[in-house]
Amino acid sequence: MTYLNVRLGLLGLVASATMSPTTLAGPANLLDDGNFSMATSGGLSSNSAWSLTANTPDGFNLGAQFQTGFANAQNTGVGGTEPPGTGTGIWFRSFEGNQGGSGEPLAQASLTQSVMAPANGDYTLMFAAGRETNFIAGQWFVSLSSNGIGSPSVLVDLLTAAIPDGNLGGAASGNPGGTLFSITLPGVSVGDTLTVTAVMVNGQDSQIPGGQSGFLDSFALVPAPGALALPSVAFLVAGCRGRRRR
Repeated sequence: MTYLNVRLGLLGLVASATMSPTTLAGPANLLDDGNFSMATSGGLSSNSAWSLTANTPDGFNLGAQFQTGFANAQNTGVGGTEPPGTGTGIWFRSFEGNQGGSGEPLAQASLTQSVMAPANGDYTLMFAAGRETNFIAGQWFVSLSSNGIGSPSVLVDLLTAAIPDGNLGGAASGNPGGTLFSITLPGVSVGDTLTVTAVMVNGQDSQIPGGQSGFLDSFALVPAPGALALPSVAFLVAGCRGRRRR
C-alpha cells in the first residue's frame, strides 16, 4: 500500500469520526446507578455512590426519599422501559414542611454524587424532572460543579423552569417520563472532581388541594462528544506519519 493510500484512508477515518458521530458508541455514563435502580424505595438508602439526606419535619416522615413507581421516569405504564410499579426515582416531599400550618420545621433534602473527570474538556449532565402545581420551596435545583480552578458551577432552577404538572411514572401524570434537562460544565481538567447536586431548601405545605411534590430521575454525566475518541484518531495519524519517515 502506498503512503498516499494510507494517508487518504486515515483522512477518511477522521472524516467519518467527525461527520458521522451517530455511528460511534456514545460515551459511558460516569455516574453510578443514574436511574436509582439499586435504591431502597421508601427511604434514604441508595445502595450506590449516591448520598441522599433529608430531615423529618414531623419527627417521622422524610422530606425526600427514593420511591418506586410514580417517581420513576422509565415506568412502562407511561411508555418507559421498565414495568409498571418497578424502577425508582427521587420524591421531594415539600408538603411535609409546616404541614397543615402546624408550625413544624420546613422540609430539607440534598442528593449528591462525585466522580473524577477522565479527560480534559466539557461535561454534560442530563436528567428528568417532574413538578406538581402546588410544590412550594425556597429553592429546588440541580447543579454540576468542579473543584478545578476555572471551572464554574452550572445549575437548573427547577422552581422557575418550564415543567408541566405531573409526576414521572404515574399513569395519570400530565408529564409522563418528566421533562428532560441538559447542562454543560466547560473547561474541566483531567482529574478534577465533578459533583452532581440536587437540593430542596425550605419545602412547605401549600395547604392547597392537589399535588405538591417534585421528582428527579434518569441522571447521566458524560464528556462532550469526541473528547475521548478524537485524540486517539489523531495519535493514529501521527503514528503512521512517523513510521513513513523512518
